Amino acid sequence: MADARLNESCIIGLPTCGYAFSSSRMAFIATPADDEFSLELEVLKDLLSEKEYESYIALQRIDPAKLAFCTKICSKIITSQFCIVLLNSSAHKEHPEIKIPNPNVHLEYGLMMAFKKHVLPFQREGDSLSFNIRPLDTILYKKSTFRELANKAIDDAILRTGTTSRPTRALSSNDTLLRYTAVLGLRVTQLNSDEANHLYKLGQPMGFLLLDGADIVYLGLFDLEPAKEVVFRLKLLLQALHNARHLFETVTRKNMTPEQVESTLRIWNQLRVEVLISKDTDKEKVSNKIEELTRDLVTVPWKVIQETDMQRAIDHAYEEIGEL
Repeated sequence: MADARLNESCIIGLPTCGYAFSSSRMAFIATPADDEFSLELEVLKDLLSEKEYESYIALQRIDPAKLAFCTKICSKIITSQFCIVLLNSSAHKEHPEIKIPNPNVHLEYGLMMAFKKHVLPFQREGDSLSFNIRPLDTILYKKSTFRELANKAIDDAILRTGTTSRPTRALSSNDTLLRYTAVLGLRVTQLNSDEANHLYKLGQPMGFLLLDGADIVYLGLFDLEPAKEVVFRLKLLLQALHNARHLFETVTRKNMTPEQVESTLRIWNQLRVEVLISKDTDKEKVSNKIEELTRDLVTVPWKVIQETDMQRAIDHAYEEIGEL
């Protein structure tokens, strides 16, 4: 994961707060308070909860005797992993046909842009935006399409910004793990080529190590993570690999020489994924859930393993040596 970057200046002139950018596993949601957007909020909170992210909505929080702008808005935007904005105008209470842009939402949107946050701006089809944000791209939705669009957008945001969780462990953190990778003939990939860097960056946001040898292996050391987090990270990696393969087949390949195409396909054929999970996690349930979520993707071979599987492979390698 990237090192934390501290906020070194206050935009309203107070002493430096020292909050770290993207340090919380959280999405800040800017939204009007109107009940007419309650469905969208429930969908967003539900999707984020499924991915084990906190949804933070300032208007639903109370911080007595504190400077609300700092504690409820600015600091939370800074520390959030990414941000979501519902740019819909509110209906006038007495004259519903009159639509009113929400100034609080616009203020929060401006802060997100100033802090260079990754933002998911949603706009209901049929609504018109205020002149000052009209040139900015938005995600247009209808009630019937909101969940699907939001789910894809949130997954993409996590792919781009990286998960915020425990740091990736080194191979040397576990003797069995070291012996297992040695048996497989794998070592940590040296990032000394464009191809290696590209492959590494596909898995790094989700905490995967990149190893190579006879094969090229994404190794996820997720034995300290709950089952849902394991499924989520592997699904995101397989989705990223699917997108990369689609881009290669539809765009990149057309501009490559036959030798470059052959080399790229050889690399793709070497790719596979292994994920280490806790001995207390149900391996079959995790595997079945991943198969269900990725059945429409063009994926690489993958498997979920536990420490007993690694030890079995090590023991088999010793058995092949025979008696001395």
